[in-house]
Amino acid sequence: MPCSLSFAAAHHLAFFRASKNLNRTLPLSYNILIVDDHPLVREGLAVLVGSLPGEVIVHLAGTAADALALAEIHTPLDAVLLDCGLPDADGAALIHALKTRGAATPVVVISANDSQATIDRVMQAGATAFVSKSKPASAILLALKHAMQHGAGNAYAAAKSDSSDTTDVPPNASMSLTARQLDILLMLDLGHTNHQIALQLGLSEKTVKNHVTGLLRALHVDNRLQAVHLARTVGLIA
Repeated sequence: MPCSLSFAAAHHLAFFRASKNLNRTLPLSYNILIVDDHPLVREGLAVLVGSLPGEVIVHLAGTAADALALAEIHTPLDAVLLDCGLPDADGAALIHALKTRGAATPVVVISANDSQATIDRVMQAGATAFVSKSKPASAILLALKHAMQHGAGNAYAAAKSDSSDTTDVPPNASMSLTARQLDILLMLDLGHTNHQIALQLGLSEKTVKNHVTGLLRALHVDNRLQAVHLARTVGLIA
């Protein structure tokens, strides 16, 4: 029996969040596999994923072999969060193996190597999203939400911003956003009105308006279009 199975049993993490105003664009429970060979990173990602609304069951694997074993046991998974730089397997090969076990499962790749060649390789292997490890934690969370909302066939990438883009980007803009503001930012990108956002999130329109105002202030922009453009520039939205 792979060592990760006992590890998962001993460290099976379940997170519960208040249900009154859950994000209704996402399911109320999640079954997520996190794969990273660094224990501290795994635990940190588990805490991050646990901030999703509802019940979150997180399975942790430190090797490709353990990841495949856990994927077999805990199918169907809602998402896989994967560091493609594992020591015991090629990232693209692991993605392909995971996809053969659950073609509809979105795979979100995180990596310190954010070269275009690496991004192209993992996306061609079947990854749903790519996030550079140079991005803030909020970008990982947004990519994971995007993947679960839109499915395995909807590509998303947040890598280094294009150095040729002359947009004035506030430093660490995404770091100042709350989880709720990130939810609303994604909905603004989809063209939702305050009324539609309120219905989706179970909030009042006044509360949504306050969140939008705070979002614009945090990003140092004047309107929704500028907020979405800036979010695309820094890689929060692909």
